[in-house]
Amino acid sequence: MNQQDVQFCEELVRSVGKELLVEFEKGAPCHSKAAMSKRFEEVNPVVEARLKRSLSERFPTYEFSDAEFDLAAQEKPEFTSPYWVMDAIDGAVHFLQNMPMWATSLCLIDGGRTVVSFVYDPCRDELFTAIDGRGAFLNGQKISTSSKSQLSECILGTLFASSEPMNLLVGKYTANSLTRVMPEAFAIRMQGAVSLHLAYVACGRLDGYWEYGEGVYDWLAGALLVQEAGGKITDTQGNDFCWKSTGIVAAGSSIHPKLIQLTPAS
Repeated sequence: MNQQDVQFCEELVRSVGKELLVEFEKGAPCHSKAAMSKRFEEVNPVVEARLKRSLSERFPTYEFSDAEFDLAAQEKPEFTSPYWVMDAIDGAVHFLQNMPMWATSLCLIDGGRTVVSFVYDPCRDELFTAIDGRGAFLNGQKISTSSKSQLSECILGTLFASSEPMNLLVGKYTANSLTRVMPEAFAIRMQGAVSLHLAYVACGRLDGYWEYGEGVYDWLAGALLVQEAGGKITDTQGNDFCWKSTGIVAAGSSIHPKLIQLTPAS
């Protein structure tokens, strides 16, 4: 993918995000889960269709993943050829409840590796871009992960992975990890879109992030941002981050070894 292709994708993601912002600003908090589902089905398919149409015109040979909610299909690359993984409204609960901290994310997988990713926050007009081997950027400016070395100075992020029905085991792991991490850290935040948590690690706003579960596609775009910003990514046991990872730990290179000691699932 050349620089012109990257610029095309940046402009597309930003344009789609701004359209979503118009919908977001005229909406009101949904009064029920049924209302949330209805509004999501009204908005999300339209945005996805626009992304797919524009990307297909520019990159006619690239495939698209349809495995966002199929965890079994995420255990290995779906195609040997390049394909797109997108989340038109990452942090959809926030979007539907008229709260900020949602995003549009897009990444390209080629040969089983994430080679470029985009995470756009329309509420702040912030576009994060990562290109394999070429760095990570926020609105065109190069970014890097935190240089902190003491957990006691760190602001960390995590999330209870949402699912229907709720995964109680993942909830247990998260709750137990909080009892270990909270006494060691300066502060912990749970803020919405997974992709933005990881983008915030990439630019040093968060010093680290951890999460349990199996949603690898939720993490791919942000994981490349962190890696290209000089950070380290593993699963919650400290193993290399891969397709079958159950959980993720992302942090600056000095903090990651200390955070990983507190995150093994238990």
